[in-house]
Amino acid sequence: MSFDSAFEQPDEFDVLTTGVPSVSPLQTMFAWAADHLRHTRPEGFEVRDIGRLAYESLPDDERKRAFDELLCTYWEASLADEATLAHSETLREQRQELRQLLGRFQDLAESPSPVPYALLADIARLSLPLMGSAA
Repeated sequence: MSFDSAFEQPDEFDVLTTGVPSVSPLQTMFAWAADHLRHTRPEGFEVRDIGRLAYESLPDDERKRAFDELLCTYWEASLADEATLAHSETLREQRQELRQLLGRFQDLAESPSPVPYALLADIARLSLPLMGSAA
């Protein structure tokens, strides 16, 4: 059997585990540590306590991989924070622009002048994303 043919037909294990997320030893120990601390310290604990207990409970040969996993997770969280902050700033700017347009709309609605279609279109353009619609 060639190397390529080994991957052409998945075996029963491959079929059963397709889509099942893998769980790292650190994730397993983190879940265990959180559960353990909930039972042993009902008065409360810090997240750091969970992480330290989980890390210290790992076998020595798993700690390097766990540390690497923590670094990658921190990096991914930092990138997600940056994206969230950028998105928040965009939403803040859109809300500010929408407030100005709504003020103009209110002024025109109280006057005999017609409300321009372009103003209504701009209000709709800003309102839909702010309400959570991608339209």
